[in-house]
Amino acid sequence: MSSHEDHEIKKEFQLERIIFFSDAVFAIIITILVLDVRLPEVVKYASEAAANTAFFKILPKLLGYIIAFYIIGGLWMRHLRMFSFLKDYNRQLVILNLLFLLSVSLYPFGQSLFFSSGDFMQYHLGGYIYVLIVYFSVFTQTLLIGYLVMNKADLCVKSDKIEMALRWKTMKVNYFAIPVMFILLFCTVVFNFSGRVFWIAVVIKFVVMKVLDFIYYRHYKEDKVSILSFFRRSSKVR
Repeated sequence: MSSHEDHEIKKEFQLERIIFFSDAVFAIIITILVLDVRLPEVVKYASEAAANTAFFKILPKLLGYIIAFYIIGGLWMRHLRMFSFLKDYNRQLVILNLLFLLSVSLYPFGQSLFFSSGDFMQYHLGGYIYVLIVYFSVFTQTLLIGYLVMNKADLCVKSDKIEMALRWKTMKVNYFAIPVMFILLFCTVVFNFSGRVFWIAVVIKFVVMKVLDFIYYRHYKEDKVSILSFFRRSSKVR
């Protein structure tokens, strides 16, 4: 075996390690989140009425888990798509990926604040911190995507398709929008600005991203999923 082939095999193995480690973090975080959604042990020895009451009390936590699963699932799907283009890696990419995984690992902490003691948004600060964690994870993933786009010639295969597949024209808005959201959140918490301003900004950002998606990617259907798509026969040859 030549030294070049040996290098390529080693590189592929190292890339697999990065991907496996990232997937493990996602799996562990989702597992930790669902472990917090459980009935108290005392319910086992209580009446049916008490069990029903306990069940309805944890419904907000169950709803919170479903929301977190949806968000984390979306982050993982974009991460999967992103890494499907990789042919090489470097230290900067690994560091950015670790920073992204750090942001994802904060979800259980945010969940515990947002749904403290089984009550929905018992503390307003908990809601703000939860949104902060969501935006932090989106921002770090944007940094990761941006680094891949800037270095696509060296790190990626099909470099001409990566910007379209990762919706870069929409995603790069996060470079500016999320720092603004952080500033608004800081002013809301520290200087007692009206919380309505922050939540209105959240809605505006969401709408702007959707509009940009429609403008730039309405004809890009490679990864779109609908109810009918589950009943169509795949055209791809496996």
